[in-house]
Amino acid sequence: MTANPSFGVTLWATDVFALADFLVAVAGMAVEQRHPGFAALSREGVAIQVHDDESFRGHPWYDALRREGVARGIGAELRFEVDSTDAAYSEAIRRGAIAIAPPYEYEGTRECLVMGPDGYVVSLWQAWNLSTSP
Repeated sequence: MTANPSFGVTLWATDVFALADFLVAVAGMAVEQRHPGFAALSREGVAIQVHDDESFRGHPWYDALRREGVARGIGAELRFEVDSTDAAYSEAIRRGAIAIAPPYEYEGTRECLVMGPDGYVVSLWQAWNLSTSP
């Protein structure tokens, strides 16, 4: 990971390692750091930090997140290109994700949607050409 990535996202989690491990296994993220209450992940110049609620009590959503942790992912969709949508989908389901849309073809891609830890919606996709793909 570059010292100062050009783009990054911070996700708040009830179980930092569960969310980090999910993103590594399903979306191909790499672990840069892993400490109690914190994980830093990266992929292709994009950084994702996962923090537990206690990391920053001044966060404007701190109180709501503590009361309604299941609502954390509302309004966000994390999109990742993967080598195999089917394999990533199977791994996500194996790890307890909720299926939103199983793999389907759409405008040159094969995509799926799952809800992972803490309600984060994850879209997994690959380039797809019906004439050349199995």
